[in-house]
Amino acid sequence: MLPNFLVVGAAKSGTSSIDRYLGQHPDVYMPPKKEAHYFSKASFPDRFTGPGDDGMNMETIGSLDRYESLFDDVCDQKAIGESSAFYLYYPETAERIAAVNPEMKIVIVLRNPVERAFSAYMYLMRDERETLSFEAGLAAEEERRRQNFEPMWLYRELGLYAEQVRRYLDVFGPNQVKVILYDEFARDNAGIMADLFSFLGVRTDFPIDTSIRYNESGKPKSRALFNFVAKPNLLKEMVKPFVPLAVRERLGNRAKSMILERVDMDFSTRAELKAFYSQDIRSLQTLLGRDLSRWL
Repeated sequence: MLPNFLVVGAAKSGTSSIDRYLGQHPDVYMPPKKEAHYFSKASFPDRFTGPGDDGMNMETIGSLDRYESLFDDVCDQKAIGESSAFYLYYPETAERIAAVNPEMKIVIVLRNPVERAFSAYMYLMRDERETLSFEAGLAAEEERRRQNFEPMWLYRELGLYAEQVRRYLDVFGPNQVKVILYDEFARDNAGIMADLFSFLGVRTDFPIDTSIRYNESGKPKSRALFNFVAKPNLLKEMVKPFVPLAVRERLGNRAKSMILERVDMDFSTRAELKAFYSQDIRSLQTLLGRDLSRWL
């Protein structure tokens, strides 16, 4: 059993929330494991070497048997999906997907690249992986790429969407590619999900709980409290057998959201990134035929 649709990214654009909202629909199957990265594995180095990158090394699925096992619990769901946020970034991933299923439906979620870059930085800061300032992290990007840090560290590069999206449109055609803008998703979760369900060919009127935002970035108000919620500990291990995974995940994400606070980007850094992305945003705007002037 293999999926018939994929959520391919971009990272830190709401893909975790969309994945979990999709999984609530009775006609949609999403495996508990997100970020299998099966179709991009051939593009990975032998090991990612950044702080905390061992999670990516251990959790990426490289064999077809293991990948197919993600879908062992599929019953009679019509739409069978999987989400891996770096499928969008790696060249040749679209071709690998098409070689397995040329009819695959593709879901792409795009966020203002300036905001996405800072969210990726705050995500790594949240988890105590990033130790540099945002500006120093941007300056270190090329060296980190040479050292085979995982793509989340490529704050600037991951936001160059035009070529990434063009690859999927070229391989699958516009009828099989659904592009969601994060701004619209944030304003109207329910409406965007109904539209997405229509794209996937399942009923659009099933009620979805969109009250929880999953995998948010931010600065912990209390490091000790955040680590208690986010990291394994004895108390959590004791209650784990009595609380279903989905419930634990919802409670954990709600608790983390309450502990995190927003941090603003430096004004001059924002201006520099806006200038950096301006041409790519205009290219993407033409490619999609959608108004992205807010990003500019």
